[in-house]
Amino acid sequence: MTIITDVFDGMRTSDTSLMIRHFHEDAVMQSIGSNKDGTNKLSPTSLPEGWFNAVAQPKAQIWDERTWNYQLQFDDKLATVWMDYAFYIDKSLSHCGVNSFTLAKIDDVWKIIYIIDTRNRDNCNIPQHIQHH
Repeated sequence: MTIITDVFDGMRTSDTSLMIRHFHEDAVMQSIGSNKDGTNKLSPTSLPEGWFNAVAQPKAQIWDERTWNYQLQFDDKLATVWMDYAFYIDKSLSHCGVNSFTLAKIDDVWKIIYIIDTRNRDNCNIPQHIQHH
């Protein structure tokens, strides 16, 4: 769970050094969103470097991804962490959904190998303690 905390703390503070060390060099990221007709679409596979570059850029607003309801499954080589999230720009809600992180234990170190998330602008059921974080 320290890995997950570091990723979101790094995003919130624009400190990619907290994030990068937890990613495998071949890690990939994807999102599932909605087309204009309401059907689901899978984004093209991307590499984390683009995300790291965006996080590292000076911003007038804070990117604050708040997570809860963690579900962790793991064995000695593979782990998944599923969580609900709400993404805020400063104090304004941008979108919500779920994140799924897949990690692999390589040379006795856990590394993120895959992240996929959903992105919703409506029907965000965010607990009070997360909203007022």
